[in-house]
Amino acid sequence: MLFTRAAARVWAALSVVLALQWSIELSMVGFPDGYITPFARATRPLLGILTAACMAQGLYFFFSGLFGRKMRAISLGLQIFIAAIFTIAPVLVVKDCPHSETCSMAYEALTNTMMDDGAGG
Repeated sequence: MLFTRAAARVWAALSVVLALQWSIELSMVGFPDGYITPFARATRPLLGILTAACMAQGLYFFFSGLFGRKMRAISLGLQIFIAAIFTIAPVLVVKDCPHSETCSMAYEALTNTMMDDGAGG
């Protein structure tokens, strides 16, 4: 039981740190002249929601690690896995999308616009 509580608090800390990092990155989106790329404009609301969800899961696991009654390791592991699939994985996919040909093609097909993430010369 001590292991599961510690694991819950470690996952909570990781989630909160990631959410804070993503929040800082979201606040600095754009160029010095104020231009925000179409890709950043399109993904900003989604990333904001996922950042808030990651912070919420961090708080959930923190309080679960502090005040949780009986947590089994398998149950906690499944909860952490599901939380990672629904919050962390989508953020990593969206952040990597401009560098992935498959994701870029899907973005262009869905939005009917070319991928413009501001990189280039």
